[in-house]
Amino acid sequence: MDPPLPENYFGNIIRFAITTPCIDGMKEGKRHALVNQMREAIEKIDGDFIKKLPEGIEHLNFLKERAERVTKGEIESFRFTSFCRFPVYEADFGWGKPIWVGSGSLPFKNLVIFIDSSGTNGGIEAWINLVEEDMDKFQGDEELLSFVSPS
Repeated sequence: MDPPLPENYFGNIIRFAITTPCIDGMKEGKRHALVNQMREAIEKIDGDFIKKLPEGIEHLNFLKERAERVTKGEIESFRFTSFCRFPVYEADFGWGKPIWVGSGSLPFKNLVIFIDSSGTNGGIEAWINLVEEDMDKFQGDEELLSFVSPS
């Protein structure tokens, strides 16, 4: 890792890649623009970005401001994360490797988690947690459904 972590570091490292999509573009059927915005936000988290984090607290202030706006209902937050390529199916706690890995609870709304499927087909599962009204719309999207096999 660049810069290297301190020798006594312990724990997880997470960083949010945040983008604000243009809703008008979404209405015009330009959903691919959102994917591009997300990709660009993720690509900004590079070695140079990490090196600048200790220089100030601007990034924390930005996250605090964004969290306050979400809490007030000014903006709607959607979270995406990926557990893909984590060796979750290699874990053996004494009773063999798991045949399927899941979550006991997903208490967050508007959350999407990607994880490798348990089979050898190279598939990816998407655990999606939305409010009921949004889930109904999501499950009724014929274009989306043409790319998935719901379980």
